[in-house]
Amino acid sequence: MLGQIDNQPEICNVLGDSITLRLTTEQTDGKYSVAEFATPGGVGQPPHTHAWDETYLVIEGELNLNIDGEATLVGPGDCYQVKAGTVHAPTPNGEFCRYVMVGRPGGVESVFKALKANEKDLGDMNKVVEIVTKEGVTIAA
Repeated sequence: MLGQIDNQPEICNVLGDSITLRLTTEQTDGKYSVAEFATPGGVGQPPHTHAWDETYLVIEGELNLNIDGEATLVGPGDCYQVKAGTVHAPTPNGEFCRYVMVGRPGGVESVFKALKANEKDLGDMNKVVEIVTKEGVTIAA
């Protein structure tokens, strides 16, 4: 069983999201990653897919996962699992949403770290797509 993690979590403030990397693949032997999102209304991710599963737990506000283009609302205290390969686009349904996302297997944090490392290029959506594509995310057409 994994014990207490003493490392200070990294925070990635990218594209309007504040993402706290609670547990990384290195800390969980590759089994999973945990990220906490604080997302204001009007900010969100475009429809996309990837090769890992994600489970969302909403802490505050309401999250619209937009599964396959259909509104999929998740409220405070509720969970929703998005299987690998499913088109989804997490966005707050309202003014603000705080949620935890668990990616399995681990490694999803590489997407957020890559965006943070290329902060100067985030105003160019073509570069953003290039960055996330290198990290295993496919933007849906």
